[in-house]
Amino acid sequence: MLKVNEINEINRLFELRHEWNDVLERSRDNHVYLTWEWQSAYWKHFGKERKLRILCITDTNEIIAIAPLRQSRYSFANLFGYNVIEPLGCWGSMGHGADYTGLILAEREAKCLKLFLNYLTKHDDWDFIYLYDIPGTSILPELLSKMPESCPVFELAEGAICPYISIPDSVDVFMKGLTPDFRYNLRRYMRKIKRDYGKVELKEYDKLGSIEEAVKIFMELHQKAWESKGMPGVYHAQKNRNFFLDVSKAFARKGWLALYFLTANDEPIAGLYCFEYKQKMLGCLSGFDPDYFKYSVGNLIIAKVVEKCIQRKIEEFDFLKGNEPYKFKYTATYRRNLNIRFVNKRITSNLYDWGIRTAKRTKMEKILHACMH
Repeated sequence: MLKVNEINEINRLFELRHEWNDVLERSRDNHVYLTWEWQSAYWKHFGKERKLRILCITDTNEIIAIAPLRQSRYSFANLFGYNVIEPLGCWGSMGHGADYTGLILAEREAKCLKLFLNYLTKHDDWDFIYLYDIPGTSILPELLSKMPESCPVFELAEGAICPYISIPDSVDVFMKGLTPDFRYNLRRYMRKIKRDYGKVELKEYDKLGSIEEAVKIFMELHQKAWESKGMPGVYHAQKNRNFFLDVSKAFARKGWLALYFLTANDEPIAGLYCFEYKQKMLGCLSGFDPDYFKYSVGNLIIAKVVEKCIQRKIEEFDFLKGNEPYKFKYTATYRRNLNIRFVNKRITSNLYDWGIRTAKRTKMEKILHACMH
């Protein structure tokens, strides 16, 4: 018999350490942001002022599905507050979070999803359920389209663009896939920096010392790059530094950390903070020393990491969320994340929904009016 259990305490989350990833391994929606290591680290550092709401479905005491959720309190124009159930590790105001979220369904996916939704319907101390950044490849939209009418009504909308490179068999094929101008410039910049500095290499993090030392070097490069643009950068907050250091240590133990540096005469001048998981390379964050900007070191390190992917038989380089122009210098292919939204049937929740929609529509109309005049 299937049973839904709710976990609200962090100690219970830590007790799931071994079972969690076993369930994830059997799930179709298996990505690094759904691992216990990411989810537990996120809650440890950013769970304050939110309520933990992890739902687990067991079959004869064996967990077969997990919904990693949290409940947050938001306010609208300082007039009223409302409760939102959302992915545990989704992005927050601190500038951190998972680029992909989802549910972990290892067996009887449709049945387990229905149980999750029915459970939340009965325990209706929420106004909205927002499932942000569901990967476009997820099984969830297909399952939701087949849910019975008794389940909550949902809205499905396209979200962020996520460019990616299907890794070819050789460096020659990769380079030929770039535009002639960009291909020429990459080679020109590499010749120029080698001429000026001699030895230029791509190094993995363990060649620069301990994990702590390597992550510190990367954080400094990241901050230098962003501060040169007059922007704060992810690591301006100590909480973010602590979180990424914990994640780096945990991922390194699992073999998932892929932190690379471009060095000139052994001096790190650019960094690319990636995760390697299930034959995919995920480009999470980057950084570079602005003194080397004229060599386009940000592009050089990406090209070098793609070459490393070719050598390691990695299947895909994922640029993650965002349609920044530099990503499309390497690829024209992308997927879209999906955003799934539920509104509680209560009258107050529907009034909140009307108010929020009206305010957003009014704000958009003002923006369009300003642009036209």
